[in-house]
Amino acid sequence: MSQEKVVKEDVDGGLSMEGRVTIYPDKPLPELGCAGGAAFAARLRNDASQDLMAVVCSRGLQPRLDQVTAMKMVDSASVIRLRDYGAVNWPADNANYFALVYERPLLVRYWQSLDETHATMSEDSVNHTFVMPLIKALLEFHRTGIVHGGIRPTNIFWREGSTTPPQIGEGLSAPSGVGQPVIFETIERAMCEPIGRGLGIHLDDCYAFGVTLAMVVLGGNPFKGMDDQTIIRVKMEKGTFNAMIGKHRLPQSHIELLRGLLSDDTRLRWSAEDLEMWMTGRRLTPKSSDTGRRASRHFDIGGKEYWQVRPLAAALAQNVDEAVKVIENGGLEKWLIRSLGDEEKSKDVGEMIAHSREGGKSARYAEQLVTRVCIALDPASPIRYRGIAVMPAGISSMLVDAVANGRDVQLVSEIIMAQFVTAWVNAQKDAKVDLVPLAQLLERARGYIERTTFGSGLERALYELTPSLPCLSPMLRGEHVGSPRFLLPALERVAQRGNKPTEPMDRHIAAYLIAREKRSDSLFQAMGPTETPVRRGLAILSLYGELQYRYGPDSLPALSMWLLPMVEPALNRFLSKPFQEKVRKQAKDAVAKGSLSLLLKRVDDPDRIVGDEQDFMEARKLYRDIQREKAMIEQAMQNKEQIAREIGKPVAASIACFIAIVFMAVALGRAMLQSMGV
Repeated sequence: MSQEKVVKEDVDGGLSMEGRVTIYPDKPLPELGCAGGAAFAARLRNDASQDLMAVVCSRGLQPRLDQVTAMKMVDSASVIRLRDYGAVNWPADNANYFALVYERPLLVRYWQSLDETHATMSEDSVNHTFVMPLIKALLEFHRTGIVHGGIRPTNIFWREGSTTPPQIGEGLSAPSGVGQPVIFETIERAMCEPIGRGLGIHLDDCYAFGVTLAMVVLGGNPFKGMDDQTIIRVKMEKGTFNAMIGKHRLPQSHIELLRGLLSDDTRLRWSAEDLEMWMTGRRLTPKSSDTGRRASRHFDIGGKEYWQVRPLAAALAQNVDEAVKVIENGGLEKWLIRSLGDEEKSKDVGEMIAHSREGGKSARYAEQLVTRVCIALDPASPIRYRGIAVMPAGISSMLVDAVANGRDVQLVSEIIMAQFVTAWVNAQKDAKVDLVPLAQLLERARGYIERTTFGSGLERALYELTPSLPCLSPMLRGEHVGSPRFLLPALERVAQRGNKPTEPMDRHIAAYLIAREKRSDSLFQAMGPTETPVRRGLAILSLYGELQYRYGPDSLPALSMWLLPMVEPALNRFLSKPFQEKVRKQAKDAVAKGSLSLLLKRVDDPDRIVGDEQDFMEARKLYRDIQREKAMIEQAMQNKEQIAREIGKPVAASIACFIAIVFMAVALGRAMLQSMGV
């Protein structure tokens, strides 16, 4: 993804998205808005003839960046086409937002509300104008590895009787499952917090298509007026197919199709390949999924009677104090054997209890015990802990949401640290091998959280769990740093603001660079708060200097000025005051040029440091010699008589000799004068 030109640019009253797309903030499209953000009119810069829409993603939800490349490959008339994506600077709040640019739907939304009623269509009309085009869309999703997560009548653009095929709307602007009503989610995913449902699998899209088709052939919503918990309970007790279709009389082909799509057992649910076989006339015999055996005697919890394991597990999670009592007194295990005749499940529960007791009774012992027992009772359901439910694959998106929006990070951290995902994977009877990488990933995340060093901790787990996540550093709020190459330009813009932090480095940036650049932890340990100012400043400058060399831009004057106080301790290492001032002036010149590598060379040149130290040592030696000679003179000056004798005799002799010579010269001169008769 190129974000090298994330700039605000006025183009025909619009905003430039990286120079490729023009988005018009003054032309909102409220009828095309979605869970992830609002929609606006847009056009390609090199082709203004096409009407596009840009979904500008809200900062409260992270778009599904890991699937944008695959979505661009989807080529189906029954899916609105993704044309481009990137970052755009939004003048209203001076922040960069991620935007998804789609071709506009050809028609209006099929349903405006799930409470609507529609006239039923003929079997042939439903099959040819609605079912078959959408089967082709599911096949395309399956081919490209896309899990859409938003198939429903209110996200399909179509009009009954139109020759234009129905189009499935946008699905990447928010995490999978966010914005999707409970009715279209499988029982397991419906139990979760929307943010914690995870990406899901292809068969989840098939299920959502089945629910959509059932509403179309029935002409309305059979769950109209029910709240989410009631819908989930009815599905659990009756199975989705029976709960939705009930006693309605439908054509045999639709009965067959819906039984296959609405199976609550993923092993029996139809996939896109099964739908293609059905579409080509090869008839399959869908099997009814088991909604759960009924016990011969009910189990009481929370003042209600439960005859099936799955609803009972949900009730135990909602009544922790009462659940702990019936678990520890053996009542639950006895009921599983005597009333349900399920010795294997009783054994699984017993193993979970033993595992919890081995860890000792910590502060969260009761909640963790109930969570593990619920996993044993209903392995396919989400992890339920302290009032929340999350699929293992949804832990990463829940952690991102907690960090980005200031929610309870500790709760998500406890789920990771308690190793519930490993317990959940071990409890699965089918496809366990496919889930092992997920358990290993969460185990590594647990190791990161346990380490408190700079660049590790919860922040490291965050970026390792979500490879497509942009940097969420608080100092980068208002920026969209989706790759290390865009970090320095973003920091340059932050540096130009008046309210920037003291340092252009924090735990988020460190963890982000370790995860994305695969850097050694040792470099970032030198940046920790316990390190010396010299090591910290030079480590940060060295890292950013290398990033500037690799990615640019060539000049970063504001960031260089931001870093200058951090390298001041390195300047103080120079022992010669004149030379120190010379280096300080050169460092300021490097700052003016915006070159981090030049600044580093000026303040941390090994040759200069060695030369300065050698000059200092020579100066110290000269000083030491002078001091030694001075001391000897002072020592000698302490015995004045001896000095007088030693110095006075030769001086006196010299003076006497000098006087004698003078007298002799005078006498000789006089004699000569006399001899001459003068």
